[in-house]
Amino acid sequence: MTTHTRTRTHGRLLGVLFATVLATYVLIALGTAVSTTGSAGGCTTWPSCSSDWAVGPVSADGLLFWGHRAVALGTGVLLAATAVLAWRESVGRRLALAIGVAVVLYPIQVALGAALAVYDVPLASVGHLALAGVIFAGLLVALVLALEDAAGTDAVDETPVASTATAEHEPEPPTAAAAVDANAHTLERDPSVLERARRTAGAYLTLTKPKLMWLLCLVALAGMGLATLTGERLEVTTALATLVGGVLAIGASGTFNHVYERDRDRKMARTADRPMVHDQVPVRNAVAFGVVLTVASVVVVYTWVNALATVLTVSAIVYYVVLYTILLKPNTVWNTVLGGGAGAIPALIGWAAVTGSIGPPAVALAAVIFLWTPAHFYSFAITYKDDYARGGFPMLPVVEGDLLARRHIALYLGATLLAASVLGWLAGLGWLYALTSVALGAVFLRSVVRQYHTPTEAAALRSFFVSNYYLGAILLAVIVETLVLAG
Repeated sequence: MTTHTRTRTHGRLLGVLFATVLATYVLIALGTAVSTTGSAGGCTTWPSCSSDWAVGPVSADGLLFWGHRAVALGTGVLLAATAVLAWRESVGRRLALAIGVAVVLYPIQVALGAALAVYDVPLASVGHLALAGVIFAGLLVALVLALEDAAGTDAVDETPVASTATAEHEPEPPTAAAAVDANAHTLERDPSVLERARRTAGAYLTLTKPKLMWLLCLVALAGMGLATLTGERLEVTTALATLVGGVLAIGASGTFNHVYERDRDRKMARTADRPMVHDQVPVRNAVAFGVVLTVASVVVVYTWVNALATVLTVSAIVYYVVLYTILLKPNTVWNTVLGGGAGAIPALIGWAAVTGSIGPPAVALAAVIFLWTPAHFYSFAITYKDDYARGGFPMLPVVEGDLLARRHIALYLGATLLAASVLGWLAGLGWLYALTSVALGAVFLRSVVRQYHTPTEAAALRSFFVSNYYLGAILLAVIVETLVLAG
């Protein structure tokens, strides 16, 4: 086989393999929706719903059910095409094994689906979903291996960088005299008391990291929505107090983070304009501000929500400030993975606010956030790899290089998609959640694949933003299904 032919064939293999991975995920998402909506209740034969293959009038649930079977057929065809192309390409042993596992397990998966439809075996439902997850995982691993093989030596800037900056690259901190002169110049130019108050207020607001608040509030609200599926009622006062307490807790965590990292922030271009770097807020005042926000958060949640939500709120602050900021982030390459727990706790807080306990759907939502965090943040770390190196943070791209970071992005994304399907199955979420997961999951996965084809900082940053859209969309779908449609 000529080089030209091998390149063309490998390109076809990548395209078909990507389509197969996507089709498998669509199959899982639609399958969970079929299970939770009871769409299969009117169909007790297989592969059609009647012996004469008549479709008849089709409802929304019927469309969901027939869509699931159509995607199952299409997935089987794509998997067969993947196997044929892999054989023709004479792929490596690991890639062949990953594809082979999916090829062997898929007929068993189909048989379980048939048994579930015809005999309604309870354990078949669990086995059906679990086996689909294994098949999806095998195909995703195969896709990652194929992408890395295709990238070869064409990858850009794959080598790790030094974790500390040399003196010539470190920006010199301004002297006290220079700071005084700068402040005097600013005040002389704009001596307005109102303007100074506005700038001070803006500096304190920046300390609270307001950009993090909207997504974490959505997580808590989704947790509250899921809790209403237990039959509990969500009171407006409870929802507002939980969100206000959460905003105060996020503000406290962000403030302590700014204080602790101020010296490292001075070395990084991305963070060199933060208030603590330029002494816009004295350290003593910032610490006091963080303490006030912490106390206010505890008071609000304890007074208007409940004790368990209060304990979880304090735990989230301690997790982010002590475990992540002080212990993990500056000391281990696992900082992003282990630090994901801080973002996952609001899911538990939301559920606990309504029920006073912690249930399986809340844990599943927390797992989605925890697994999504590396898939989300490693793209950001690739974009600002050199900056993190100057700051002395051992982020994965800094220590191990971009290629390994992209592999982790893809694999954690796969785990996130599976966890999102488990969440839909446990909580009984329907077609809106399923379609949102499929649509935004496909966009997210495509953005990660593009990082292999175009290994640039711009591609990584696009993937970072897409990850935000994905999580925001599925959280909104949960909220709409539980608090709007269910109400």
